[in-house]
Amino acid sequence: MKLSVFCLITMVFLSFSQANSQRFNANEDYYNRLIGGFILGANATQVDGSGYDGYNKWGVSGGGILYLTLGDIDLPFPGTLAFSMEVLYNQKGAKGQGFIQSGVTSQVIDMHYAELPIQINLFRGTRKSGFGMGAAIGYLGFVEELIEKESGLIIKDGYPFKKWDLSFVITGNLHLWNGFYFSPRFQYSMISVRNNNRRFGGRNEQFNNIWSLRLMYMFK
Repeated sequence: MKLSVFCLITMVFLSFSQANSQRFNANEDYYNRLIGGFILGANATQVDGSGYDGYNKWGVSGGGILYLTLGDIDLPFPGTLAFSMEVLYNQKGAKGQGFIQSGVTSQVIDMHYAELPIQINLFRGTRKSGFGMGAAIGYLGFVEELIEKESGLIIKDGYPFKKWDLSFVITGNLHLWNGFYFSPRFQYSMISVRNNNRRFGGRNEQFNNIWSLRLMYMFK
């Protein structure tokens, strides 16, 4: 059902962009183009509710991005609005050491997601800074978890995570040089990714919490 909603939203984006094509300003060439690019970076992550604090787990983030501009919408400054869609591989998780309740002394969670972030962006062309915010739908491909207890017992993949993650995202795009941008992002789960982990400390409900440091290249 979530995939059906995503497809419906995509069709609305495309229809709206086409309906506004007659209003494009010929002097602003980026108003009437589909613009793509590539993204590669690193995630500093934690799982809120796991019992350990701190962005101690690092992962990889990378994929492609496509901007759908909405034409000349008479903003009070140069630029327009654009929807963006990304196809990403996103590595999330948590890592912590030290005694917590239930005798747990360390925990490592390594999650691998395929994600489709959709944002509305302030877009000022392919060589100027901007920002965006929206939501991301993520599918958990696989996960590895290692929990060590004070008794020496090691438990691997003790309790399952949910397959789907819906998260809020906010992204800045700082133009560096030519088509390169520094594109930091904050991302937080809007629904819990696991509800049944009280046995090993922390809270029952747990949420992905990510800061991403990314480099984006946008085609002119």
